[in-house]
Amino acid sequence: MTTERKVDVTEHTGRPDFGALAGVKVVHATNNIAAPFAAQLMAEYGADVIWIENPRFPDAIRTEFAGEQERRNQRTIALNIAVPEGREVLSRLLANADIFIESSRGGHFARWGLTDEVLWEWNPALVIAHVSGFGQDGLPEFVSKPSYDVIAQAFSGYMHQNGYPDRPPVAAFPYLADYFTGLFTCTSALAALHRARATGEGESIDVAQFEVMVRCQAWHMQEYLNAGRTWGRHGSKSDMYACEGVYECGDGKPVALQAFGAPLLKTLIEFLGLEYGSADLPDGLVNALIGSPGGDRLQSAVEAYCASKPAEQIAEELAGIGVPCTVVMDYPMITQHPHFLARDVFVEWEGVDGSVVKGVNVIPRFKKSPGQVWRGAPSIGMDNGEILGGLGFSQSEIAALYEAGVIRSESQDLAPI
Repeated sequence: MTTERKVDVTEHTGRPDFGALAGVKVVHATNNIAAPFAAQLMAEYGADVIWIENPRFPDAIRTEFAGEQERRNQRTIALNIAVPEGREVLSRLLANADIFIESSRGGHFARWGLTDEVLWEWNPALVIAHVSGFGQDGLPEFVSKPSYDVIAQAFSGYMHQNGYPDRPPVAAFPYLADYFTGLFTCTSALAALHRARATGEGESIDVAQFEVMVRCQAWHMQEYLNAGRTWGRHGSKSDMYACEGVYECGDGKPVALQAFGAPLLKTLIEFLGLEYGSADLPDGLVNALIGSPGGDRLQSAVEAYCASKPAEQIAEELAGIGVPCTVVMDYPMITQHPHFLARDVFVEWEGVDGSVVKGVNVIPRFKKSPGQVWRGAPSIGMDNGEILGGLGFSQSEIAALYEAGVIRSESQDLAPI
């Protein structure tokens, strides 16, 4: 293909320069939640993010509201990277990118001939993040297995610890494994970028979703590996410590509380009218174990106290003495709560169709280089012309890619670039 002009892939007149990741260029060929969440976080912190979408099978996240938040601040190209023409476009995209994220079954990109070594021929400093359910190596029958959020929770042992002992295990919704995986992908990719910028040498990261969920099990796995202890399902309260979990109140509504450490336990024990410093509840008690005389007494006292009053009153009284406690909030309560409003947890932005969309703000907040929402989620192939033009493709070449089905857009708009 001939090149009529060559400009930076970040050329976009409407994109503001902002955030801690200003100047970072990210390309991702991902779908659903886990891997795209990593790219989404980078987009909210100011990275220039280009989303490669399958032209034949658009991302399943394109529902009425989900895509607006999960793909905001991004530009998109609907591109078939499995064909030679698509591979040529990908090579130009990655030539001056910092990070490339892909999500597929293990080894899928290698089978396409898009190995790490090929990508590094295009860009030796490129950080590559492979996100899959079971990893890029290991037992072949598992590497090639499909996976989603609940599969990772189940295979990792995470699900086995959640729920009630007399019922089947419960998955943690919504999509905990997906979002954990996105966080691990984001942090590891940025760590690798830090090194790549210092050395000029790229990195390849193998993010296996089930391994993320093994890592996110506190000390439980370590206790089994070293002492053989297993953790069973115990509902909404800790089976180890008193005063830790969800308690039903007199009005039938729940509160969550957690009192841990000597000062808090002393305060709570005395507030409940129990004898602090006794043999069962000794001075300096750090935690009250379930199954011990003192722990069981304290747990019974907390349950009786909560059952005696409405949830709002329980939360207010315990907060008044410094014991961490809150009513278990639902969405109507959250969206009207003054603390959520005071911290601007929710924000409005303009969708690409001109509609006003409301969602969760950029979190966490940066004081000196804040993130922002500058754009709603793009439609399928909305930025094809702009991205390809920035890579040096002529109008006729772009038209040929449309004609061959290598790219597509929702409107098939061939406006001049």
